Amino acid sequence: MFVIAVHTISDPDAFWSAPLPLPEGTELPIVVPSSDGTRGVCVFKSDSVSTVRNLVEGAAGAISRNEYFAINEGSAQGLTV
Repeated sequence: MFVIAVHTISDPDAFWSAPLPLPEGTELPIVVPSSDGTRGVCVFKSDSVSTVRNLVEGAAGAISRNEYFAINEGSAQGLTV
């Protein structure tokens, strides 16, 4: 499944420079930061929204507010990752 994470970031330098160790079975094919780095959207391929939430909150929960949702792949356009 594909999962979207939408980020509002208080420390862009720390957020975008920190390595994100992905668990086995999770991929991060799309990362889209805003021009100033204070917002971002990431598209994960993972087994669940919970896996992505736990990953991101553990790595960056102190410096970002995050929203998560599963993509409706049947209605998505341009999702070829």
